[in-house]
Amino acid sequence: MPKISISEEKVSGGNRIDFKDGSITLFIRLHFYDKKFHEGSISISTEDDEIILSGDSKTINTIKTLLTRRDNLAEIAWSVLQNEYRTLEKLEDKVERLQNASISEYSQNLLRNILYIKKNLFHIHSDYIRIRNIVENAIDDGYYQEEMHRILRDINEMIDIVEYLIEASTTAIQLMQNTLTAKMNEIMKILTVIATIMMPLGLIASIYGMNFKQMPELYWSYGYYYALSLMLAISILMLAYFKIKKII
Repeated sequence: MPKISISEEKVSGGNRIDFKDGSITLFIRLHFYDKKFHEGSISISTEDDEIILSGDSKTINTIKTLLTRRDNLAEIAWSVLQNEYRTLEKLEDKVERLQNASISEYSQNLLRNILYIKKNLFHIHSDYIRIRNIVENAIDDGYYQEEMHRILRDINEMIDIVEYLIEASTTAIQLMQNTLTAKMNEIMKILTVIATIMMPLGLIASIYGMNFKQMPELYWSYGYYYALSLMLAISILMLAYFKIKKII
């Protein structure tokens, strides 16, 4: 088993493989999620009988517990990539909660949260595609065949999970739009009922507002109360009708 050295230093870039003077350096961008997204790039390089794992202290401390396979560069890469399953599990839980919220709620804050998750899922998906390309090229070139096939299997599974989560986040947006549409329809129904009730009341008011001399109710001492009672009776009858027809 080769010697493993860990160097805590910032690594820029990610998802590429370099060959130089007989040594191999693999750069991988890892993703983390804890209420917010953050990333950490690491490099795994081979020098003689030594494998050097480099990355910032926060990223290194996170992935130390994942280093179960240490025989070669590819097995270390496979171990490190298991971190992505942790991240995807958290994202799956987050997307599920957003879906549940979108069934009964529509708000700008909820929409921003869904779009934030979806944007980062697209970014993760793009990174996974790059890693898959690197692995497929390594397999074609004959590097670490067994280990690279294992990584390829896991990367394909991760890509499937991310694509499912992207689709689920799109569904959450659609559910929220359906919720908004249902609420708007409910509001429009109430306004329509109010407008329908007001139409005959407006008709009665306009008739008695014409002030023709041959309108006996104008000189009737109870004419005012008669008109109000008529309006009230029509309103009650119409409300009862809407209730019976289950419109309201």
